[in-house]
Amino acid sequence: MKYVKLFEEFINEGGWSTTKTQGTTITPKVIADVVKVMDSIGKGFNSYLATVELAPLDFMKPIGSGTWWKEDVENNPDKTYGDVDYLLAYPTLKLTEKGERDNEIATVKLYNSELMTWLGKAKIKEVDLEESKKISSDTALKLVVTIPIGETQGYVQVDLVVTHKDYASWSVFRLTPIRNVKGFVLGNLYSSFGEVLDISIQPRGVRAKFEGEIMQPYSKRANVEERVISADAKTFMDDIAKFFWFQSEGSNGRPYEPAPSLKNWRGVNPNSPTMEDFCQGIRGVAETLEKLGEFGTTLKYKSASDFLKAVIDQYEKKMMKQYNDSKFNKAESPEAKATVEKIRKMITEYVSKAKSLL
Repeated sequence: MKYVKLFEEFINEGGWSTTKTQGTTITPKVIADVVKVMDSIGKGFNSYLATVELAPLDFMKPIGSGTWWKEDVENNPDKTYGDVDYLLAYPTLKLTEKGERDNEIATVKLYNSELMTWLGKAKIKEVDLEESKKISSDTALKLVVTIPIGETQGYVQVDLVVTHKDYASWSVFRLTPIRNVKGFVLGNLYSSFGEVLDISIQPRGVRAKFEGEIMQPYSKRANVEERVISADAKTFMDDIAKFFWFQSEGSNGRPYEPAPSLKNWRGVNPNSPTMEDFCQGIRGVAETLEKLGEFGTTLKYKSASDFLKAVIDQYEKKMMKQYNDSKFNKAESPEAKATVEKIRKMITEYVSKAKSLL
C-alpha cells in the first residue's frame, strides 16, 4: 500500500481536491499564515498525544515549491504556488510482527486516526473538518484550513507529506527541488539514476532489494527485503559506489578507492540543489565503478560512458513522457497554453542540460 505522497506526484497535483480552495491564490503570505495554523495544530495535537502516551509528531515545514516561502515573503511577495505540501515526521511504532514498512504504514494509520479524532474534539476553528474528511484517507491526510485574506477568509488545501524520524533529514533533502524549477525535473533524474542501477533513490533513502544475500531488481516484489544503502545527503553518492563494490570485491580485501571526481565531489547543497552538482555526483559514481572494475561484472554496462548514456536515455524518456502528457491538451485559455509552453520549454532545457553534463 502506498502512503507516502511522493514528490514526483505532488508537484503536479495543484492541490485542488476540493472546489472550496480554488478561489484562493497561494502566495508567500498565504503560506506564512498556513504555517501559523500548522504550528498551532502541532502544539495542540502533541499535547494530546502525551495524554494517550504516544510519541509526538514533528510538524516540519512546507516543501516543494513552498520551500523558500520565507525568502519569497521578503523578496518576491507576489509569487504564486500551485499548492501547499507540509512535511510531517512520524515515529515508527512496532505495531505488527511484520517488517519495517508494515509498521510504518500501521503507525501512519494510527496517528492519522488520532489526529482526525482530536481535530473533531478540539474544534479547531481554522480547520474545515468535514471538507478535510471528504478528501482524506486513513493513509493520506489533506487538511482544508481557513486563513484571513483581507477582510474575508480563504480556504487552503494542505497536503500532509509523510516521512519518518529515522530518515527525516534525508526526506527534506530528497524533496527539495531546484529553485523556481518544477520538482519533476530533478526528481526524474533521481529516479533515472536509481533505475539504471536497479535501486531506488526515494524519500525513504537510497534502497536496494535482496532475496537472501542476492541483490534483486528493485521492481521485484515477492520474496524480497529492502535494505538501506544510504540516507545521508552528504555521502550518498560515495555510499552507492561503495555498496556496489562490496557486492563483489569488498569481501576480497582490496581497499575501496573512489575516483578523484567522486573524492573531490562537493555534494549537493540540501538547501539549494542544482542539476550541475547532482550530475557531477553521478559522473563520480560512474568513474569510480569503472575504476573498481564493476562494469561487465557486478553491473551489466560496459563502461562509465555506457552507463551514463543509459542514465541520459532513461531521463529523456521520463521527461518526454511529461512533455507529451495528454493533460496538456486540455489547456484552452491563453494563460493555460502559456503555462504548458513554459513547462515544455523547461523540459527541453533540462534534458539538454543533462546530456551536456553527463
